[in-house]
Amino acid sequence: MNRKILNKDALVFNANFFKGYAPKVCAVVKANAYGHGIKEVALTLKGRVDMFAVSSLEEAEELYKILPDEKILILSKCPNFDVIDKFYLTLTSISDVKKAIKTGKTECCYIKLCTGMNRFGIDANNENLLKTLKNLIKNRVFAGFSAHFSSTSNKKTTNIEYQNFLRARSFLEKPFPICFGGSGAKNLPCDILRAGLGIYGYGDRRLQKVMRLEGKVLQLRSLEKGEFAGYDHTFKAKRRTTLAIVSVGYADGFSREKSKNMKVTICGKKYSIVGNLCMDACFVDVTGGTVKVGDRVLLFDDADATSKQYNMCTYEVLTNFNSFRGETKLLASNNFDETRILYE
Repeated sequence: MNRKILNKDALVFNANFFKGYAPKVCAVVKANAYGHGIKEVALTLKGRVDMFAVSSLEEAEELYKILPDEKILILSKCPNFDVIDKFYLTLTSISDVKKAIKTGKTECCYIKLCTGMNRFGIDANNENLLKTLKNLIKNRVFAGFSAHFSSTSNKKTTNIEYQNFLRARSFLEKPFPICFGGSGAKNLPCDILRAGLGIYGYGDRRLQKVMRLEGKVLQLRSLEKGEFAGYDHTFKAKRRTTLAIVSVGYADGFSREKSKNMKVTICGKKYSIVGNLCMDACFVDVTGGTVKVGDRVLLFDDADATSKQYNMCTYEVLTNFNSFRGETKLLASNNFDETRILYE
């Protein structure tokens, strides 16, 4: 009934876009590929990127079942170093570095330097920590140094954090590869670029948006002027009105409050959602249209636009759709023609 539709061509285009900025690209597929669907995204990008990144060991294990032969990087602190034979690990503290050394497989580990975001990593401005780290890695090889910048849209802040990284790396006197995240760091020289939001079509106008969400018209109802619809009678007909009951609600990741008056598209024409969303349905005013029961309803295709209406960040909008109920389809073209479905 409901469908999450992914554009295969857009995913491939976006991956190739980032290849123009770094020798290697790491596709970030954490949080179920930012709400898009980790299986579909991973299978599409297999062989088209150099490695994949997830947030946790649990996500890594899930991805490993899908892509057992691909390189998988765990971005957060890993509680179990026994998995170093399967995954690349991120070392976020001096104790992590010591644990990695004990495994004898430091070449599978990235040392994370905290340059200003103060989330994960060894403080790039702490001279005592850097001295300790320098002694620990002196005669050893690691996969690389990594960093994540706090605000790539702010050039001044990013430059300060980038200089912090360069000073720390120079002090450590190790030319290990540089792995930067996320997509907004594409203009900073690095060996591996971790592309997250950009892989899905956001952060640069040249990118192509990957996901759209569709529902279906379940029923049509006619209201006379003055009649109500929905919980708490939040919609009152000001004229004779036709409502389409559509198969998507707040359980699918849409905001109950902020979706009021959101526009949807049915048969190429835009209509407004009215009243309060139900858990699994919503009301669309289709008065004067030629809408029929069974028509497909385009509810979403642009997280940037939705984020402005919801007053939420784009990341939050996308990951909310992890709860979207319905099948996921992967298409081969921008026109979303069902006859060109490659994967179901």
